[in-house]
Amino acid sequence: MKGLLYYFSGTGNTKWSAEVFKKEFENLNKEIVIKNIEEEESIDLKGYNYLIIGTPVHAEFPPRIVMDFISKLPVNDNNIKCIVYSTQGANSAAATEYIKRQLESKGYEVLVQIALRFANNYYFGVGVQRSEEEIADFCRKAEEKIKLAAEKFLRGEQLKEKSSGVRVFFAKISHNGFNKMLPKLSASLTSTEECSKCGLCLRNCPKGNITFEEGHAIFHSKCIMCTRCIHLCPKNAIRYKGKKINQVQKKMIKSLELK
Repeated sequence: MKGLLYYFSGTGNTKWSAEVFKKEFENLNKEIVIKNIEEEESIDLKGYNYLIIGTPVHAEFPPRIVMDFISKLPVNDNNIKCIVYSTQGANSAAATEYIKRQLESKGYEVLVQIALRFANNYYFGVGVQRSEEEIADFCRKAEEKIKLAAEKFLRGEQLKEKSSGVRVFFAKISHNGFNKMLPKLSASLTSTEECSKCGLCLRNCPKGNITFEEGHAIFHSKCIMCTRCIHLCPKNAIRYKGKKINQVQKKMIKSLELK
């Protein structure tokens, strides 16, 4: 039995969770391959018995990069069963419900859909900054839930944290509004003279949204507000509305394979 896990991770939470899934499945003597959605030009599910999809949550829904990937998945002709998980600052979101419905429309059977809570990456815009102790507690609880999800899935049992159709409807409205605001939010990002022009942000932006001009990182209108650039900057030189941001994801972002 061989599985494939696709993920997109802005600052490391979803990738970290993918590695925990891999560990739990291997502990149960099951093989699993992890792939980054950003790096996949084609989707080949041949030879796989199950599929796992992991996503962060941007205003209740998956970011556009994940939604586009889901739309490209082939119709399921091989009885592939699925796990869908999301990572977010809130206790729950409509993201997994959206993905589950899209997968089921293509013939996939979703046995597990779970939400994993982590520190809110966009706390400086909306929300609360979490302490290191709280972040460690989120990770511990996420590990426990992933272990349970893996065990139930491999026994053929369901574990579903569902969202109602009403919530999905309003979540879609919220997400569309968020997407319309993204160019304005991106315009609030600037870099300071502390920028060393190392190129980490430029090379690792999932949308190719950053350039260097006149010795500084410049942020354009394709930003999806994943905040990866903010938390990986070795000089903490990126500002939001002119304010310095505490890099609460500095440890977690190390789980990403930075270029």
